[in-house]
Amino acid sequence: MKKLLLTCCLWAVSLAIYAEDRWIDFHVGYNNPTNVNKGKTRTPIQPPAVYLKNYTLSFNAFEEDCTIQLLSEDDGIVVSDVIPAGTSTFQLPTYLVGEYQIQLIYGNFIFTGYIEL
Repeated sequence: MKKLLLTCCLWAVSLAIYAEDRWIDFHVGYNNPTNVNKGKTRTPIQPPAVYLKNYTLSFNAFEEDCTIQLLSEDDGIVVSDVIPAGTSTFQLPTYLVGEYQIQLIYGNFIFTGYIEL
């Protein structure tokens, strides 16, 4: 019984430690839908794979500059910055606490997801 209790405690602690580490699920939209080419159908664009750990976003480097925005329900845009081309990490401000909508604006695409800090 003691071993089971100890195992459960270790499992709970490990969940608490790694609770902030997670992949962000993005949805794809258009920055300017009027500029979308209506010609040949193409393979849908894949959203970037972005990992959040302790206020640091990690991702494959973008080929061009990308704009990042964090929006809160109450205050609108809380953070707006440019991720330079070739960069593979971005540090979010550590004073942010709560749930935010995250937007990555890359060319004519907007990748939208949600994070909790």
